[in-house]
Amino acid sequence: MGKIPEKIFELIDKTHFGDMILIEYEPFYAAELVTMILLEYARKGGLSIIIDDNLDCLHIVKEHLRFLGIEEDFKDAFVIKTGGKLNIGTVVGRVKIESEPAIYIKRYEEISSKTFTEVDRAVNIVLGLERLFAFVQNTREFYTLIGSIQSFLGNEKRKAFYIIDKNVALSLKYNLLPELERIASTVVYISGEHGEGKVIFKKSPYSDLVGQEFKFSLKDLIG
Repeated sequence: MGKIPEKIFELIDKTHFGDMILIEYEPFYAAELVTMILLEYARKGGLSIIIDDNLDCLHIVKEHLRFLGIEEDFKDAFVIKTGGKLNIGTVVGRVKIESEPAIYIKRYEEISSKTFTEVDRAVNIVLGLERLFAFVQNTREFYTLIGSIQSFLGNEKRKAFYIIDKNVALSLKYNLLPELERIASTVVYISGEHGEGKVIFKKSPYSDLVGQEFKFSLKDLIG
C-alpha cells in the first residue's frame, strides 16, 4: 500500500464510536481500497478489527488487492461469515442464510454480541450486505433486516463502515440505500474511472463536510 494521506485518517477520526458510516461506491476497487485504509487506521490506533463477510465478499477483496500488488492475509481481523465457504482472517462465527430472517438475525446477534464483548473497541467493516438483501422476499422481511441493522447504531464499541456496491443495491427488488442513508450518521459516495477517483460527503454531522469533494489517484494509494 502506498502512503495514505493523513487527511483521510483525520476524516475517519472525526467519526464517533457508535456511528454507522455508509460508503456507497461504483466499481473502481473502492471496496478494496477502503478496506485497506480502515485496516491501517485500526492498526495505527490499536483498535480491533471485525469484518462482516457476507457471501465471501472478503475473498474477492483479498484477491483484488493481490491483483493490485497488495498482499494482505487479514490474520488480525475477527471475521463473522454469513453464507459462503471461503475462510479469510480469523473466523469467529458462521451464520447460515435462512428462509426466515428472524432466525438469521438471532444467530448473527449472538455471534456479534460475543465478539464485541471480547474486544475493547473496534473498527467494524461490513462487506456485501447488499448481496444479502437479494434474498429478501417481501416488505416484512426487508424491514426486519433493516430493524436489526438499526439496532446496532449507538454501539460505542464500534465504528461501523458499511461498504455498499451502489449498482447492485439499485438492482434489488427492495432498494436498501434510502433506509441505510436514513440510519447512517455519515454517508460517503465514491466514484472514479481511468485510475482517478473522487469522494463526496452526502451526509455528515459536520456541516462543512457536506458536499465536499476529495480527489485521489489509484496509483498514489497502491504505491
